[in-house]
Amino acid sequence: MRQKCKVICLVSLFLLGSCKREEKKEAPPAASAPAPVVNSSGPPVGRNWPLPSGPMLAIFAGQGVGPIRIGATLPTIQRHMALPCDVKTPTHCRYIGRGVEFELKNGVTERIRVHRAGRAAGKDAAGVEREYGFFNGAIPPDLRFGMTPAAIQEHLGPPERVEKIEPAAPNQTAERHFYPGLVVEYDRHTNGNLIMGGVVIEKKASEAPAPSTGSATASGK
Repeated sequence: MRQKCKVICLVSLFLLGSCKREEKKEAPPAASAPAPVVNSSGPPVGRNWPLPSGPMLAIFAGQGVGPIRIGATLPTIQRHMALPCDVKTPTHCRYIGRGVEFELKNGVTERIRVHRAGRAAGKDAAGVEREYGFFNGAIPPDLRFGMTPAAIQEHLGPPERVEKIEPAAPNQTAERHFYPGLVVEYDRHTNGNLIMGGVVIEKKASEAPAPSTGSATASGK
């Protein structure tokens, strides 16, 4: 009888140990999360282009952008942009994230340049090389950066003259089309097409002050 009890106890201990070993089995590893999907049609990886922000600005040939006109002072520019210049010098007020810069002469706006996203913007206040962000606006009715010359000319018509740049300038600017008070710059896209990449707004030639001809002429002598 004693021998029988010993056998039963050994069997029980064996079964108990088996149960404990089963409990110690590791759970199967969880399925790994799927890799993030990369949108190959978006901006190149690593570029930090802000979305359009600030006031929406229409581009007016010979006049300016929105309410900011040729002749505007620095306080007027910053008031309408609702933001201090990203880069401010005696000759420039540059909004890198908003794709627009104001060229100053004697404290007032002489020329306005607007850029597509990705164009080189020089260095910011910290000395870091930057690229322009998205401009929040267009040439009325709705001519935007990235459009081809044919699409632009449907509304602006043919330019007064065309300047070809070979080899292409920085930002791959290959052509400049001149209109009264407006220069449209076309950059060479990676696919070989020309796209609107920049706009320069300045006084129309007929509105620019006439050059001085000297005191003798001015006095009629």
